[in-house]
Amino acid sequence: MPREIDSAVFPHLDADLDRVRDVLGPVQFQGRPELTALTDEGPDSSRRLVRPTLTLLSYYLLADPAAPAEDRVVRAAAAMELLHLGSLYHDDVIDHAYQRRGRPNANAVWGSHMAVLGGDSVTSSGTRMLAELGQREVLVGAIAGEQMCEGMVIEAADLYAASRSEQSYLDSINGKTAVLLSLACQVGAMQAGRPEDQEEALALFGRHFGLAYQLYDDILDLTSTAEEMGKPVNTDLPEGIYTLPVIRAAARDRDLARLLRRAMTREQAAHARELVIASGAVDEAQAMADEFMDQAAGQLANLPADPHARHAMTAYARSILDRRTPLPVVPPQATQPPAAQSDALPPELARWVRSWMADTGLVVSPAEFDHHHRWSGALRSPAAQILAPADAAREQTTAAIAMLSFVWDDLFEDPQLRDPEAVTALRRGLVAMLRQDPEAAGRPGAIPTAWASLWPRLREGRTTRWQERFLDSLEEWFEAAEREAHHRIDGYIPATADYLPLRMSTSGIDIVLACIEVHQDRELPSKLRSHPVIRRLEELTFLVTFVENDLVGLDQDEADQIPYNLVRAVRHETGCTRREAVEQVQRQAAEHRAQLEAVIRYLPALLRMVPGLSGPRKEFASIYGNLANMTFWANQTDRYTPTASAAPDLERLRREIYHYPAAEPAPTAR
Repeated sequence: MPREIDSAVFPHLDADLDRVRDVLGPVQFQGRPELTALTDEGPDSSRRLVRPTLTLLSYYLLADPAAPAEDRVVRAAAAMELLHLGSLYHDDVIDHAYQRRGRPNANAVWGSHMAVLGGDSVTSSGTRMLAELGQREVLVGAIAGEQMCEGMVIEAADLYAASRSEQSYLDSINGKTAVLLSLACQVGAMQAGRPEDQEEALALFGRHFGLAYQLYDDILDLTSTAEEMGKPVNTDLPEGIYTLPVIRAAARDRDLARLLRRAMTREQAAHARELVIASGAVDEAQAMADEFMDQAAGQLANLPADPHARHAMTAYARSILDRRTPLPVVPPQATQPPAAQSDALPPELARWVRSWMADTGLVVSPAEFDHHHRWSGALRSPAAQILAPADAAREQTTAAIAMLSFVWDDLFEDPQLRDPEAVTALRRGLVAMLRQDPEAAGRPGAIPTAWASLWPRLREGRTTRWQERFLDSLEEWFEAAEREAHHRIDGYIPATADYLPLRMSTSGIDIVLACIEVHQDRELPSKLRSHPVIRRLEELTFLVTFVENDLVGLDQDEADQIPYNLVRAVRHETGCTRREAVEQVQRQAAEHRAQLEAVIRYLPALLRMVPGLSGPRKEFASIYGNLANMTFWANQTDRYTPTASAAPDLERLRREIYHYPAAEPAPTAR
């Protein structure tokens, strides 16, 4: 029973709301059960079912408050919640919102495209349920849908309009909020079989209540905290949505009106908020909301209904206007690195890596390794501390392939590599090396020796499919690195629209995941890796890692003419200043990081819902959790600190590869 309602007046409300919950459920996508989670809020949803409650109360009011609702009333109430949920999916995409009630929403987890489609699916389910009730119900539902769209269009048309009128604002909130609350009351009343004037009275009750509801929401956006609301606050002003308090305050304050004429920074929005509150317009908006509630109560006065029921319904509506309900605060992902130390790897493992690089010839001596910050700095990355301890052999294998990957990366990125033919020869030689049987006699050299020492260890215990996928991923990475090197030599800077696919191809994320799989002695099922949320997680991981890398390494990238730097791409495309480009990319990085944190929080729930997933789900979640944490701390390393120290002789390593002999592919299964 909602705490605001007297159970003595509506004794069956609790049980009927449970019946509504039984009807509600995720949309089923035929033959694709892994997509059910798109519209599944799970059993711990904190929804208060305001619209279904209004539907039931409207029915009780005209029927019998002491009797349980008929099944068609329960289905009508469920339809109202589905229509509401569908609208929220779309609202979150439009508003760039990533959480509600302290939980990540579909937009954050699945991305905007899937969230819109999920909202359409939920809305269609609600519409179907209305159609099953009868022609009148689906007709009033369709009319309400038109009015909802009209309200949203009006709001969108008035974005950043400092001259927005009060009438335009009221027309907008009537459509975007009040119409659906009115529909909930009207559809509930329709199930009681009373005259249309009584249905209309309840529809008007819902409409006036809805106007008050949105006014309160807009007031709370200005006056509350995120902890109280379970979502970000003071979001309307920076988004250019000017609500009644803002409209009235701007009419009196020229400074505020000037601020409203264009997009604002967060600091400017905070100042505008202070000006609005100081103007007294919030109190005036509060008074208007109270007036709407009085009008709502007046609509019930002449209904032939139990006075106690009329009073209880009005009291319920008044009680939910202020939605400041403190929610449990979910701690954010730890994004700060631990205290600096000389080596983030355990000392014994760090010594082994140094010795292995010297023994294979990747460095002439351990001293050369320590001299080159791009390699030695990787050992000091806080990301190296993320993985849980494993047996010594797996720890060594993981650390060594990570270091060899840094070497491969530097071979292509080396500013001294200026010959396009040499770049192509390097890629061909590395691919030939990959496909060479490491146990067969091959061309000597540091990199072939290092690879030959690692590949048997990497593939030990791995399936044939895993081995083939890993080699294919390396080959694709070398091809992308070749393309980037050619772009560097040619002076090419990609358009921002091309940055993502080009940078993604050089990210090596498949190789990173494979290393984590080796370290944890697990293999991620193909069903999991192909899931749209997992694909989004991997994409966000890449974006956070490399966009933040572009910011940290900007000076060096500019000096070396590295083409795939988002700051450079933004400047090249827009002609803006360096500072403006940096600020734009910083905003993108922060948004991507927030979304990634939301997906990581959602991951355990997703894994519980994916059907037919074989293997230990907690370990799979751990793999992706490690991937994300390595992303959060990946740039806290000396590897990205410019230095004047001399680098190892990368040309020596390349010469050993340029003419590496092609060979028959090595067998992957043993």
